Amino acid sequence: MGGVSRVPIHTAQGEARAAPEDDMNVESPRIEPVPLNVVRMTPPVEATLRILLNSVPYLIGAAVVRQPAVGEAVEAEVGRMPWLHDRRLLTLQLPDDSLPANRAILLDWPVPYQAEWVGAPPRLLISRLVTQDRTVGVLLGTLITREQISVQAREALDLSCELIAAAVGSDSLATAPAPVAAEEPHRLVVVPDEPLPEPEPSPLVAALPAEPEPVLNPKDEQDERDRLVVEEVGRALDELTDARSIGRVLRDAVTAIAGVDGFSVSLFNSVRREVAYRYKVVGADPDSAEMGRQSVDDGPDCYAARHDRRWHSYVREIGVRGPEGVEARKISVLQYPLVAADEIFGVATLQVFGDSGFSDHATRLVLRVIDVSSDRLAAVRRAARFQPSLTPSESAAAAVLPPVAAAPSSSPVSTAEAPTTDQILNDLVAGCAEIGLPTTFMVGVDPAAGLLRGELISSSSAAREFDYALGISVGRFTIELSDRYNAIARACREGRIVTSLTLDELVHPLRDADGAATLERLVQGGRATIVPITVSGDVVGALVVGPMADEPGFSTIVKVRDLVNDTASRLAEAWRTKP
Repeated sequence: MGGVSRVPIHTAQGEARAAPEDDMNVESPRIEPVPLNVVRMTPPVEATLRILLNSVPYLIGAAVVRQPAVGEAVEAEVGRMPWLHDRRLLTLQLPDDSLPANRAILLDWPVPYQAEWVGAPPRLLISRLVTQDRTVGVLLGTLITREQISVQAREALDLSCELIAAAVGSDSLATAPAPVAAEEPHRLVVVPDEPLPEPEPSPLVAALPAEPEPVLNPKDEQDERDRLVVEEVGRALDELTDARSIGRVLRDAVTAIAGVDGFSVSLFNSVRREVAYRYKVVGADPDSAEMGRQSVDDGPDCYAARHDRRWHSYVREIGVRGPEGVEARKISVLQYPLVAADEIFGVATLQVFGDSGFSDHATRLVLRVIDVSSDRLAAVRRAARFQPSLTPSESAAAAVLPPVAAAPSSSPVSTAEAPTTDQILNDLVAGCAEIGLPTTFMVGVDPAAGLLRGELISSSSAAREFDYALGISVGRFTIELSDRYNAIARACREGRIVTSLTLDELVHPLRDADGAATLERLVQGGRATIVPITVSGDVVGALVVGPMADEPGFSTIVKVRDLVNDTASRLAEAWRTKP
């Protein structure tokens, strides 16, 4: 009766046992914190956080918490974030005047013991994420330095905050709580002795169906998100006056959009056909460094700069040294010509490992970002402002002018615009039709990808059927330049006129023998003559006369050759005069 009572405790396996008197002085085990609820991060937020870690020195972790806070949920987490165990930071409700919008500050915030931190005490980086005049989240970071961060790191940090705010804000549109109606003031109510009967519902009100809740259109949400990203990039470019600073902003933006492994911007010389300045950056892993050493063609003579298209994509291979020797790695390349005042003055290049390429949404969104920066890049290229200026007192308005205002007033005004590449090639196809060749088509040489690509085709009915089957005018007609069995590839490799007797020699390997025979019956002929187009000693494409039932005569081939030579001279002149 008078003995000491035994207190039940739990073992590591969860079984209850009686604690003897000798165990009463043993220290009780530390209770582990409840694990955090980490929400699956969206690709734009994840990519921007990783860019932030790579751009800001000594930043080893970052996380995003929604506002208003939803329990203890973390929107995204990358790297090492010991402060996430501090529940006070997960439930912050920051007023609008507490922190500047999308600007980070550094605090000496104590690290909780759960982090098991080793080393110098870190500093807490915190930023209030604001979009559309609404606080949508808080950015938290781990900075392991006591020094002041550089101006470049501060610019990258501010831009990342704006991009993260746009992404988190657009994601939270569907989950934003409805506004709470203001509570009416409490009033004194006198209750009678007998309860009053409950009012019966009005039949009119009862008959009305409940209004369905509005459903948000995912496409509208995506369009709004894209618009915010483009606007943020435009604002970030407002005060920049040199190509390197603009290239850094574009690098952060396209990496957040498309998750690239390599990015570069090349600006052409205004007099000579060469690259005057190139801003180039790759990832930190060894494969990305090897990608940067094996350069890609982004000069004035590359395929993207010579053709009037919004973008150009292809797949190339590089050799990467691995544990088992040199291995081949495929890289998807996406190039955008930089255009201002109808002039192609540079090329922006995106690269990513793999042959899957870029999504259609990412391709078009990057195009909008490139379009926003084209005029400013053209202005700094005209002013030769490639590196940051050493005299910051000079005004930005004097350094960056609109394309029309920046043009010299003393230059004579051209009365007739120079023909474009597409116009010159269309004239060649029209000239073939005038001499009695209604079925002709054209291919271009893409040396970087090692491919022949369909370009143009005549407008005859037989040509339309041929184009519908092979997709020449839409770019689906592609043949490897090294193909030994294709007559077009052989003519371009050897730089001579080649005659094809069957359609199989033109469409191999896009069609097998049976498919080529069926197509030959459809277009009523399979004979063709391939004439290569040579500009400044390089074969840039080929004109294919056919397919047709009979082989053209010698005089007709002579006329075609003269048309091709005239087209080559016009192309050389157009490319020589185009900066």
